[in-house]
Amino acid sequence: MKKLGQNGVTIFELLISVSIAAILITVLVSVSLGFYGSTIRSQVTAEMAIDSHFMLRAMVEDLRLGRNIGVTSVLADSNAPSGGWATSDVNNVLIINRPATTASNDIIYDSSTGYPYNNEHIYFITENKLQKRLLKNTSAAGNHITTSCPLSASSSTCPSDRLYSSYVDNMAFTFYDDNNNIITDVALARSVNINLVMSRKIFGKTVTFNNTILTKLRN
Repeated sequence: MKKLGQNGVTIFELLISVSIAAILITVLVSVSLGFYGSTIRSQVTAEMAIDSHFMLRAMVEDLRLGRNIGVTSVLADSNAPSGGWATSDVNNVLIINRPATTASNDIIYDSSTGYPYNNEHIYFITENKLQKRLLKNTSAAGNHITTSCPLSASSSTCPSDRLYSSYVDNMAFTFYDDNNNIITDVALARSVNINLVMSRKIFGKTVTFNNTILTKLRN
């Protein structure tokens, strides 16, 4: 009588098959995660490009409607940092003096000087958050803006500072005079180049994006 043939695999063959399958799965997962991570990083880069453009345009709009860049803040702010506000790319602060207006957008003038009263629009970075604080000139009768506060101190009478982004590493400025020469005296600036550096960590890699804009001042 013949023995029936035995079908199947040995333990050794099974281990080899499992090892090969594990390698193929690892490669597939690595490729998939790499592709997914690359896609997400590209998407984040695009988002930072849009955000930085929006932030720079907001600054340019304030500069376009403003009178000049303030060297230091002159309006009262109980929530100002120690030593007060001062325009500085080292401290990531930009002060823009913008004429006070009524709710109808009429400029409010100081009758004793003939010049407009100024509100202060202050852009600053804290803990990678780019924010803007408004300081109201209380001497301007009919001034329609309201002074803003840090979120922790905000209330119905003092709304929170505007948050533009939580991923801004640095805000740097270069100031130019009438002849486009670089200067350090902010008071003499006739144009300014603003550079924003943003970054986010995605899948263990840091994605950075730089955006810059040059604008002339009205003064």
